[in-house]
Amino acid sequence: MTRLLWLDYLASLRERKTYVAAAMLAYAVLAIPLLLADPPPHVREAIAAWFDDGDPFAVFMFVWIDLVMNKVVAFIPVILASGVVLRERDTGVLALLAAKPLTLPRYFVVRTISACAVMLTLYAATQLLAAAWYPGRVAGFRPGAFLAAMSLHAFAAVFATAFAATVIVAVGRRGAGTLVALMLLGVMVGLALVGFYQPEWYARTLANPLTLGALAMRDLEHVRASLLLPPMLALTGLTAVTIAVGAWVVRKVEA
Repeated sequence: MTRLLWLDYLASLRERKTYVAAAMLAYAVLAIPLLLADPPPHVREAIAAWFDDGDPFAVFMFVWIDLVMNKVVAFIPVILASGVVLRERDTGVLALLAAKPLTLPRYFVVRTISACAVMLTLYAATQLLAAAWYPGRVAGFRPGAFLAAMSLHAFAAVFATAFAATVIVAVGRRGAGTLVALMLLGVMVGLALVGFYQPEWYARTLANPLTLGALAMRDLEHVRASLLLPPMLALTGLTAVTIAVGAWVVRKVEA
């Protein structure tokens, strides 16, 4: 099973959709200085409400998470997870796999973990590229705090990939499932930061996994383990439960 996971991960890295996702992420890194120079009106209003001290790093992190990485988490995981199990069924390969000593739920787990690993690889490479590119280009940029904050958000990206895979197999059709996963993740993204500028809603928004991924925004001056570890553990648990649910519902898929 471990070897199958490794081989599937390597094969997924070489797929065209992975190259397209990598190109999109690289473009996002290059485009951020332009967004910071002239952010959209609603972003300027939110920045004025949140950051009275005008900390340029806090402004950058808001733009990076809200306008870039949350949008990435709503879109790229769905692309990576759209072929889990259902592609094999649609191409007639699933019937062949049924003859192998590997159950369909376990195969789903392998494929989903592989998609999560690809998402994590792309995500980590993007953050490392940003940490190397932005010093001197973004005012007040702090690489250490940036990488620490984004290490938490990476757990949200992995969760989103597992969530997309589970939703798509639950729907049972690749096209319809992809649309449903996009809509649900879009709603999560839209609500992810609501609790920050509407404090009375903050406790409720913690039910949103993508909010958990952005909790480092609460204290960018002191991004420490006590702030990062609880949401990391929560997101790890949610990801495991989501994959388990997907393994249970995938049994209905007919070869």
